Amino acid sequence: MESLLGVFNGEFLPVNDIKISPMSRAYTFADAVYEVVPYIKGKAIALDLHLNRLRRSCEAIQLNVDISIVEKEIQELAYQVLMNDNGYIYYQLSRGTDAVRNHLYANDLTPESFGYATLIGKSNNQQIAKIVSDIRWGRCDIKSTALLANVMLMNQASIEGCNEIIMHRDGYITEAGSSNIFIVKDTKILTPPKDSRILAGITRELLLQNFSQSFNILEEPCHLDLLTEADVVFLTSSTKGMLVIDEIQNNAYSFNQNNDLFTQLRAAFNNFLETAF
Repeated sequence: MESLLGVFNGEFLPVNDIKISPMSRAYTFADAVYEVVPYIKGKAIALDLHLNRLRRSCEAIQLNVDISIVEKEIQELAYQVLMNDNGYIYYQLSRGTDAVRNHLYANDLTPESFGYATLIGKSNNQQIAKIVSDIRWGRCDIKSTALLANVMLMNQASIEGCNEIIMHRDGYITEAGSSNIFIVKDTKILTPPKDSRILAGITRELLLQNFSQSFNILEEPCHLDLLTEADVVFLTSSTKGMLVIDEIQNNAYSFNQNNDLFTQLRAAFNNFLETAF
């Protein structure tokens, strides 16, 4: 298999040729944050919003980096790999490499950067979700690479025949495995409010900024009971766009394929992505 093109500390080379120290804090502590920037026909979608969120994540963990260098490296990866294609760029910033593993980091560490570009196709798989308790840490608003709880929950769901999860805390929905959640009910579209329990996705933000009034999209606490009553439950993320949940394994939810509100919103949003960037 041909190696992906990557960039490590400013050097562009195949990912398979990148060498990282086992003492990197990204490896020993997941002391790192990241972004995933989608491209449609070679055009970045909301690159400025992604860079701003990366900046906020860096500030939250007190990691001092030059985001303008990140932007240039993302654009170079896109130029070399995603000229007229659909795909995404993964970009990660970590604190650096310790001499010896230590929870306390030295103030003179040099941050490490790593990114790669890859093409993606459209998935036609049915989305079957399982409702699970949210066992993640308390700062989900930071886009950290520490995703062990997500990995555990999603793989357990996979063993049980599902390819997605819907997480909740005390009966209130937070997120899916790597996506935000929206619920279509009657004439409203609801999504859990932005706080430290969720990562506010860029696709979520684009929907709220551009379609809240015309499609009655509201940020409200969403109890699990809403799922049973929902016409449509859908996910949003940079790589999924708007993706319908077809079935919830441990819930009586039934996807209404003829829901006009959702159909019209998806058409409007897809047109927005084609023309706005």
